[in-house]
Amino acid sequence: MSYLKQLQGTMTEEKKQDAKHDLFAFYIGRPLSYILTIPFLWFNTKPNTISIIAAFEIVIAAWVLSSASSIKFAIAGWGLFFLWNLLDGVDGNIARLKKNGSKLGSVYDAMSGYEAMFLLYFSAGIFSFNMSGHIDYIQIIVGALSGMFVIFPRLIMHKTNTELGCSEKNELADKKDFGFIKVVALNITSISGLVEVFLLIAIMLNQVNIFNWIYLVINLVVMIGSLIKVLK
Repeated sequence: MSYLKQLQGTMTEEKKQDAKHDLFAFYIGRPLSYILTIPFLWFNTKPNTISIIAAFEIVIAAWVLSSASSIKFAIAGWGLFFLWNLLDGVDGNIARLKKNGSKLGSVYDAMSGYEAMFLLYFSAGIFSFNMSGHIDYIQIIVGALSGMFVIFPRLIMHKTNTELGCSEKNELADKKDFGFIKVVALNITSISGLVEVFLLIAIMLNQVNIFNWIYLVINLVVMIGSLIKVLK
């Protein structure tokens, strides 16, 4: 059996049903991540090594997008963010196939994800500032705040889990019973999902400033809702 077929069979049916709700990540990102996984399997690369590569790669992606002063250069930066999206799936693909995953590996895997949650929005803010001719300083602040709104409730949730002994399992993580509204919310806020699609469209239309303002509001609303659930 080829590596590709083996990788496609590593997900349990329950996990597939859960993951299918994130449409772009499941139907576009995941199949491409299987293809990207194959060269790493040839070299017997460990999952944690992939996680570390992804953590460095996302910083490069942020640097390229932040440095961009043209749409063409910004698309290259976006492409590197999309590459991170694929790499973020490679370590899990290998861990499931080789059955060498671990709790520490999950921590390694989370590193680049948290980086991406902040850096994508912050980089988009800096790019929009660049495209304004270095006039619209507020875009940098909007990007930084948007990234912070994404990260902050997660930090509070982890602290709550540590201090109060709460379970990591929560209704937001368990997607199998999501209704239509939650599925829509998941797709428009997933950093490996439609957020990347909308950012690409905004870059191509030179409307990243609008993307930044819209996601500032979305991420603020999600943050407030998440904090209410965690702290109630």
